[in-house]
Parts: sequence; C-alpha cells; structure tokens
Amino acid sequence: MEQAFEIDYDGLPAQVSEHHLEDMRVFRIVFSDKRKPLIVTVAEKPGGKKWWTSVPQGRQQEAEEVGKLIADYIRARRKEKG
Repeated sequence: MEQAFEIDYDGLPAQVSEHHLEDMRVFRIVFSDKRKPLIVTVAEKPGGKKWWTSVPQGRQQEAEEVGKLIADYIRARRKEKG
C-alpha cells in the first residue's frame, strides 16, 4: 500500500489512501469539510476505456473529478522517481 497523500479538491485539502480489496485497487478520500468519505476505483468499459467510479455507485461526478486528481498525482510521482 502506498503512503497516504493529500490532494486539493474544491479549494480544500483531502486525504487520499490506497487500499487493495482482493484484486481491486481502491482509494479512500477523506474530505476536510463535512461531506462523507468517498471510495473510488478505476473500472474498464468494453473496448478497454477506463473511467473512475465510486464504490458504491452514486457519487459519480465526485469520483471522476477526484479520480483525475489522483491520477495526476500518481503520474507526477512516477516522473519524480524516474
């Protein structure tokens, strides 16, 4: 499991932690405001297109927005490690 990290979402800090459930990689986001924590994962559509979704479903817009920030963070870390 990766170390927890922080992203900026809607102008506020949010803590992100990575977890593995069987063969699924999920991220738990704890917001600094009063909203409930969000769990997101990457799903794959037929044809191989990947997208972020919430677990359980129902917070799709947040999942897509937060997922993009998580992906950007992970890509930046990979570049740093070289």
